[in-house]
Amino acid sequence: MRRALFLFTIACSFYQSTEAQNPKFENLKTIDTWLQSNINDNNLSGAVILIADKDNILYATNKGKSNLESQRDMEVNDYFKIASLSKVITTVAIMKLYEDGNFDLDDPIELYLPIFKDTKVIIEDRSSENYTLESTEKKITIRQLLNQTAGFAYDGPIISKLYKEKSLSFSNPTHESLSSFMKDLSSMPIVHQPGEKFTYGPSTDVLGYLIEVVTNQNLEIYLEQNIFEPLGMVSTGFDAHRQSIDRLVRAYSKKGDSLKGINKELDLKKEYKTKVFMAGSGLISTASDYIRFCQMLLNNGIYEDKRILSRKSIEMMTTNQIGGIDYPKGFYPILGKGNKFGFGLNIITENGTFNECYSEGSYYWEGAYSTTFIIDPKEGFAALMMTQLGGWHSLKVRKDFRKSVYKTLK
Repeated sequence: MRRALFLFTIACSFYQSTEAQNPKFENLKTIDTWLQSNINDNNLSGAVILIADKDNILYATNKGKSNLESQRDMEVNDYFKIASLSKVITTVAIMKLYEDGNFDLDDPIELYLPIFKDTKVIIEDRSSENYTLESTEKKITIRQLLNQTAGFAYDGPIISKLYKEKSLSFSNPTHESLSSFMKDLSSMPIVHQPGEKFTYGPSTDVLGYLIEVVTNQNLEIYLEQNIFEPLGMVSTGFDAHRQSIDRLVRAYSKKGDSLKGINKELDLKKEYKTKVFMAGSGLISTASDYIRFCQMLLNNGIYEDKRILSRKSIEMMTTNQIGGIDYPKGFYPILGKGNKFGFGLNIITENGTFNECYSEGSYYWEGAYSTTFIIDPKEGFAALMMTQLGGWHSLKVRKDFRKSVYKTLK
């Protein structure tokens, strides 16, 4: 009932802003000003922004256009490609299976996925583009897949060529199933010894396949039954938008002073059915759905009296899981020098030079099209922005969004 009233309030026109009384915030409508300024400057086509505590929506706004070509207004129940925000959902699913005793986090992945038994490490000679392969010194574990230290990489000078030879595409897979995709991925080398470094890559996709094997269900069904239905995320899935293609917010990148469309053709095909469920990047969702997921995280695994995950599992997800390993320098602008990775999340530490005004212990994650959230347990809020902006220009927009939220704290 509460959700229905909320949606009625904010969806009754093409744009409406709501603000609940909360002693921690003041003048939240300054976020409207920030958002409108970015729309006016062609930094964004539009966005939906929600701020919540563990029980209530504190602030909601939707501005701009969901489709610049048709000039369709942004609506609160529009669909977004959430890209890597999918990783956090998959992480919760894995932790549920861990809690239920299906595996231990330090189990070698090959115990459940034997195709990864003979994974090799690539030693690149970038000057000549030659390479050699060596055996792993230790087995790849589930924990390393969760904290992105397993060695799987999305790209690289030589590894990208090897992926191309196998027709392996993480953003537009053409295989017939996740299992066939994984068979080819398992024949590819990793880029360093397991547990040695932080390397952002398709580790979460491997975890999605682990879910399928352990549960004997496809990933879509498992997530629907164990995450989406309990949370009331009625508009989330791999093909959630197919019956309402017009409600899919179009993706853009900044080119000069204008925004250019970057959607893939398959995004807009109503009749298309996803075959390869990419656990790290493939989900579609809405702001009103994903904020419920964020509220569950903020409330230590509970949403509306439903226990999704234990408090201790949330603690593992939201504390340093990479020890003394540092982020690569290329990730400093995104995650911040001195911050740490949990399971599927960037954790703000006291040593983080990028944390700006965030509280120590806060955590956030982002998608390639600038879907982003930050959860601050100390201040007791979750803030979510859903938009569709790709490219490096989007990094500033995401940072400025978080700054605009913290600016309103009393």
